Amino acid sequence: MLLFIMNNYPSVITNRNGIMEIRQLHAFVVLAESLSFREAAQKLFITQPALTKQIKALEQSLGAPLFTRGRHGAQLSSFGQQLYEKARGLVVQAQEFKQFAQDSARQIKGNLAIGYGLSGIKLVPQLTAQFKKRYDSISIKLVDMTSSKQTEALLENQLQIGFLRQPVHSGLECRTLLTENLVLLVNPRFYPSTEINAQNYVQQLNKLPFIQIATGFCAGFSHLSHQIEKFLQANSLSPKVIQYVEDMQTMLALVSTGMGVGIFQGSAVHIAPADVDIIPLSGEHASWSMGMCWNAKFANPVRDIFINMVMEQQKSIVIANS
Repeated sequence: MLLFIMNNYPSVITNRNGIMEIRQLHAFVVLAESLSFREAAQKLFITQPALTKQIKALEQSLGAPLFTRGRHGAQLSSFGQQLYEKARGLVVQAQEFKQFAQDSARQIKGNLAIGYGLSGIKLVPQLTAQFKKRYDSISIKLVDMTSSKQTEALLENQLQIGFLRQPVHSGLECRTLLTENLVLLVNPRFYPSTEINAQNYVQQLNKLPFIQIATGFCAGFSHLSHQIEKFLQANSLSPKVIQYVEDMQTMLALVSTGMGVGIFQGSAVHIAPADVDIIPLSGEHASWSMGMCWNAKFANPVRDIFINMVMEQQKSIVIANS
């Protein structure tokens, strides 16, 4: 007896002989109808080698060949002919289920308040946009807050989800999403790579004019300023500060003009001008973890849907944020 295992949509069918995926059955059905690997691959929007791999994996799982291959293309084997109608029916059911799930999801209503800081300035809007595509009837409020303020709001259920630096309060659940990293900002036209690069920045930084975030000006920069200070101390660096700035845009603009170099956090400088190089820093206090946090004490089905979506997307999050 076949058993569907459903997550976002039915993706896996399990039997006693092994595991086969719906996409493999779909590939089998399309190839059975076209009898051409080239044509089937085009219809499935995959390469011919990828299609061949899926068919071979399915045949291995089932224990018998589904096609005979010759100079004129593929032909269904007698075993494949017996399975075709059953496979087609399962694929149709899977597609109908996915459509039903998507239609039902659009009817889910609720509200979410999500907090984020500098580390989430790129990631959180991306996740929110993905979520709204699936659940457009859910209202989402995004709040720019420090990690400490997010923690307070989560504990009091004023926020349902927070994206903050770790470690976090013991009363919160947290899923690590990415590692944040300090980066050196430099315009190579004024400071060529022969003078400063990822290998010798420590030796050169004390000799270069330094643009620094004004400590204490903005609560959102307090953690970052502290992180930069710890990094400089750990590397015995005392750069000559020629200018204090109160926001990221000003720092990027000054670095772009060649006034000096600066240190900021990597995820927040995706808007850097093209003439500004971003050099990742390494070593003690050069990085920290950022996670998605929530208060499990308060039940919230809408929050849980968002959390499940993020966990599904976690691998692509790391890529998108790099």
